[in-house]
Amino acid sequence: MAERTVTPGPVASRPADQGRRRPRPLMVWVLAPWLVAVLLILLALRLLALEDFNLQASGWGLLGSAAICFSIGCVCRVSLLLAERR
Repeated sequence: MAERTVTPGPVASRPADQGRRRPRPLMVWVLAPWLVAVLLILLALRLLALEDFNLQASGWGLLGSAAICFSIGCVCRVSLLLAERR
């Protein structure tokens, strides 16, 4: 039995608007942890500015949570970039 070789068809032309970058739905999920981190930092700074020691301790905890959210956003961004290269 003879082997058949498959040749690729003609290359499809690009649509005119493909040069513009449209926001991808997945990008919203990548930006969400960074937005939460910014909100947590703002709230933490407000709590740290108060004179009540108990509220200041909560502010330090929120700064730690903001750092975790920021790092999750970095991991999401790197994962998205690696997935797009495949």
